[in-house]
Amino acid sequence: MKKSGIISLLVLLLIAPASLGYGQSVFDLVQNQQKVADENFDDRNYPSAIEQYQNLIKRNSKNLSNNFRLAQCYYYTRQFEKCASIYKSLLKEHEPDFSVKDMYYYAEVQTTLKNYEAAIYGYQYCQKKQPDNLILAKKIWRINNIQYVYEDSAHYLVYPLQINTPYSEMCPALLANQIVFVGKRQMSNFLNPMDANSNTPFYKLLTVTVNHNLYTPTDIGTNANFFSNEIKAKFNVGPAAFYNNGTAMVFVESSLHANANGRTTLGLQFAELKNGNWKRSKAFPFNSDRYSISDVAINETGTMLFFSSDMVGGFGGKDIYVSLFEEGKWTKPVNAGENINTPYNEVFPYWHPSGSLYFSSDGHPGLGGLDIFKIPLGKIETEEPENIGYPMNSSYDDFGLAMDSLERNGYLTSNRKSGGFDDDIYGFDVDLQVYPFTITGIMKYKAHAWSDSSAINIWPNQKFQLVDSQKDVILYERSTDTEGRFSIDIPYFSRYFIQLVDEANSVHKVSVDIQKHKAETTEHEIVIVKDIFSNKNEE
Repeated sequence: MKKSGIISLLVLLLIAPASLGYGQSVFDLVQNQQKVADENFDDRNYPSAIEQYQNLIKRNSKNLSNNFRLAQCYYYTRQFEKCASIYKSLLKEHEPDFSVKDMYYYAEVQTTLKNYEAAIYGYQYCQKKQPDNLILAKKIWRINNIQYVYEDSAHYLVYPLQINTPYSEMCPALLANQIVFVGKRQMSNFLNPMDANSNTPFYKLLTVTVNHNLYTPTDIGTNANFFSNEIKAKFNVGPAAFYNNGTAMVFVESSLHANANGRTTLGLQFAELKNGNWKRSKAFPFNSDRYSISDVAINETGTMLFFSSDMVGGFGGKDIYVSLFEEGKWTKPVNAGENINTPYNEVFPYWHPSGSLYFSSDGHPGLGGLDIFKIPLGKIETEEPENIGYPMNSSYDDFGLAMDSLERNGYLTSNRKSGGFDDDIYGFDVDLQVYPFTITGIMKYKAHAWSDSSAINIWPNQKFQLVDSQKDVILYERSTDTEGRFSIDIPYFSRYFIQLVDEANSVHKVSVDIQKHKAETTEHEIVIVKDIFSNKNEE
């Protein structure tokens, strides 16, 4: 028995150090993984941080800090359903542990997912902690009055373009008959360095040709090409903005070297069109390795520059700044002010020749995610930006706007289809005619083409037919009243003409012009000349 006790003691002595070493190595492994996860989070390498926090939570699901950080990673990578799921789970037992930031993110993702009751609860929680925060009050008001954002939606058409791929396409710019946009796609089997954070190609400036047709959506090919061999970079390039009748441009580009913290920042570069080729000219003098300058816009004369930046001294998140070109140089950027910028993100400015500034924000009240807002340049300091409404805005991210001079047709960027960073480009038509609608007016006639205006008479009690000329179908028959007045119901968009037979059994046809966009008036006067454009009815 004595020997057995000694042997057992020896066995214990031999096992204990090994067990202690194994336990210590596991502890060191977890500690190291925690350190790497936090470093990736701080470096905004959220995809890697997500994987590491998931592993850490599997080992210890009760670590609240890791759960909150994982939810934030999902928020920053626009994975809203996963973000909402974690926050909802944490709310059940740990609501007092929610910071204002986490509860705000919870409210934001619930707005995106259209869970408005939950969103209001989150905003009100934050409001109790920050009773003077006007943004929270505005967001609650917006949700309670969400119908106003949908008021004019019938007058808009938004449709995806054929250029969209499983990669990202965003920030279109108009240049003559081209769309110049930012895309993530492989253009060949070589010279395609990959972004290690996402394992996708870097952003490039691409271009496609546009063919416009009045009666069909914009016809855009699917084959995109590199915009310019000169406007390339080792890492990310774009967005871009054009000015001086398309002969000059400013574009965003990644710096070639990381800063002291290991981060690569974004800055602005200028280029000019010379002999049909784009040539780099200069860099924006306020580029820096301490902050990024991105999402650029410029006026037509090239004297007013807008961009978003996370430089120190803003209101929080990314702010929009303005710089002027005076006496041959750019002035120090000035913050666009508190009417535009909030403690959150204001990004993707777009200058329109009408004198309006468009931009996207997740700070101003909207439908969820980034919404597009509009404000006249002359009223930046006095008016609040206007949310341009649904369906231009969705509950997801909407940004990167470009439109024609009349603000009726254009393109925008949205991840409304799949969420996350799967951004696509959409075309849109604004102020469209809504069907059905009614045209009223008075019908008159002249006996002869050579008659003067005094010979024009009203045409009472005259039967006529509305014909769809594209389908070659008579839709219905009506008559003018005793004063020659008529009413026509237009059921859908097409090409129409009015057909009638007069007392001499002659057939007359008059085209009815239906514009794609809503007309100022639907009151018409039709004058038919009997001795021209008529045929004898053979029946």
